[in-house]
Amino acid sequence: MVVLEQVKPVLAAAGAELDVCITEQSGHARRLAQTLDLAGYHGICLIGGDGTVHEVVSGLLERDRPTSLPLGLIPAGTGNDAAKQLGVSSPLEAAQRIIAGRASPFDVAKVEANGQTNYCVTIIGWAGVADINCTAERLRLLGPPRYAVAALWQILFAKRRRARLLLDNQTIDDEFLLVVACNTVFSGSGMRLAPRAKVDDGKIDVVLIRRATRWQMFRLFAKVFDGAHVEMPCVEYHQVCSLSILSDDDSPLDLDGEIQGTTPVSIQIIPGAIHMFS
Repeated sequence: MVVLEQVKPVLAAAGAELDVCITEQSGHARRLAQTLDLAGYHGICLIGGDGTVHEVVSGLLERDRPTSLPLGLIPAGTGNDAAKQLGVSSPLEAAQRIIAGRASPFDVAKVEANGQTNYCVTIIGWAGVADINCTAERLRLLGPPRYAVAALWQILFAKRRRARLLLDNQTIDDEFLLVVACNTVFSGSGMRLAPRAKVDDGKIDVVLIRRATRWQMFRLFAKVFDGAHVEMPCVEYHQVCSLSILSDDDSPLDLDGEIQGTTPVSIQIIPGAIHMFS
């Protein structure tokens, strides 16, 4: 509510008329995006973090009739990686961009796992990435630094998992420390995990680590905040339209920063699925 009160005067001064819906629980934003009557509106805005973006985008793409209304992101979460990708650093800056009215296409990843479909805007992580998020959730009281603490914990207790990866027409059978499909450069509250990612190129950027020493993992962690880790020999980088992960066990997935579902998983990029105020 604090952020809402910050941006209301900015939007009102520009003549914007607002209808405000307050979410009450997890999944509520998704249901609202699925069912709200959007006739007569010029845009949809949300206040929240990447989890809220995930819910709203999923709901919009699940509507009986797709909408072409642009989406405005007003960052108020822990990571805000989708907003960082758009270059938005504060709620007031986001409000100014919404007023300006310029919208750009934004790719979305369609994720199918456990008989359910989700739509992701930042990352789909498996193995080390999901393990880091599980640890970070237990450290939520630390705020944004919890991702860094969780990553360091993962370095010390990393576990390799066997899987078959299908990257477009390429198949890789091996054990992996980390597999993450990135739509955005940023993940985990500012880590530049996929420094070559673009949200309008029709590609998903896949970062793989099969084997690495503990020292290499420490070096990777030191480099991930500026993206230099992708030059390390233990890191593989692919840009593809689709990815499937078929693992030996039903291990958890990180979807836009939330633990949802398990492998096997199929990921397909949808170019320009939505438009966002930018």
